[in-house]
Amino acid sequence: MIATSGTFDYTFVVPAGARTGSIRGVLREPPEADPARLLGHAPILEAVEYQREAWQLYSRITLTAGETLHAIASSLSFSVDRELIAMLRENDSLHITRTPRGGLGLSVIRDGNLIAAVGAVSYVPLGPDVSVHTPSDLVAQAEKIFQTRDPQYLMIPCPMELTVEGATRIIHSGRLRMGPYEISVRHGVARGLPGVDGSVSIERCGVCPDAAAFVSAELLEQTGEVKIVPS
Repeated sequence: MIATSGTFDYTFVVPAGARTGSIRGVLREPPEADPARLLGHAPILEAVEYQREAWQLYSRITLTAGETLHAIASSLSFSVDRELIAMLRENDSLHITRTPRGGLGLSVIRDGNLIAAVGAVSYVPLGPDVSVHTPSDLVAQAEKIFQTRDPQYLMIPCPMELTVEGATRIIHSGRLRMGPYEISVRHGVARGLPGVDGSVSIERCGVCPDAAAFVSAELLEQTGEVKIVPS
């Protein structure tokens, strides 16, 4: 697993006109024993649109350390679907996390409600009506059953447990509609050292543009898309 100093959990509140400028973020929670984070305590976010092909319009998000005292890298960058950034509105909360497994999670909260979430969504705020996690208790029970025949059996990857407005589904992969959301589970958590985080996309229908979160989740897992520049 990655040390705490290699992770982060930032919140960016979108000001008016921020899509053409930069946003300074803060740690979502105060640091405890180890104050170091990958990009310090107050990173700066910039998003620049670019085009790979005529039908592919993305945004390159770059987080740059705003101070060097608590940072161990100078910047981190990754790509998302352009519409995921274009939909942002004033006072939206954009949460971006780097997990102990090195995965990235991103969510957008508007007026307290989830609008979109991408990647390792178990690590970012999802609002009061949505939760996503690995049902570790059920996985352990299932493994014990299979291990009566194969003592070395492990469930890899694990399924994801999704709860929306009180309704729960457990799936390994696939796309489904739950309440006002379109949800796609690319895969669950693969345990190991460090292992792989689950990959999920969540889009609030009629608010988040179609497939913006889905495409963004794919981009986060493409080799070479996430780049870290050391200090």
